[in-house]
Amino acid sequence: MPRKTKRASKKTSKNIAKNYEEFMPASNKITSRLIAPSDKGPVNSVKKRLIIAMIVGGIIGLIINVSALTWLHKLEEMNCACSEHWMRSYIKYYLYVIIPIFCIGLLINAYLYISDYSIIDLNNNDVFMFYKSFTNIVSFFGLANIVIVIIFINRLKEINCECSEDIKREIYWIYNIILVSIIGGALLFALIGALVFYISFKR
Repeated sequence: MPRKTKRASKKTSKNIAKNYEEFMPASNKITSRLIAPSDKGPVNSVKKRLIIAMIVGGIIGLIINVSALTWLHKLEEMNCACSEHWMRSYIKYYLYVIIPIFCIGLLINAYLYISDYSIIDLNNNDVFMFYKSFTNIVSFFGLANIVIVIIFINRLKEINCECSEDIKREIYWIYNIILVSIIGGALLFALIGALVFYISFKR
């Protein structure tokens, strides 16, 4: 009798251990979700760095555009005759539109930085989609503005327009040259990528 009791107790303990081992994986999953670091850690880190870069770039762009607008207002106040041109008016009114867009963009990026939302999550927001559509339209005028700024300031330099001379003019000129270089480089890489894809597809 004692031997049977011992064997029965051993079987019971084995069953309890087996049930415990079957239960443990499920509990471990729950515990790992609560304690273990999230798999999105590296992704969030990259996201934060990208947003910081966008915020810094937005602040630099905002400062340059505001300084360009003050330069244009200065030309008007001085009655700078050699700078009077439809290009000057175009740049001024474009800046009136793009400066608020820069401010809104900075607010959006700041919100994305302090929250867990991404730009994809905001695509469900009607107000953001309207803002995005509006900025897409403005971007076409922005491409024209880059060309106009470079031509306009080059023209001022060629005719030696002394009343337009200002460090703000030079900064805005260099800023737009950098922009056109970036856009040109992006288009070149896109063209090369499309060409490589076309050749590989033909093969």
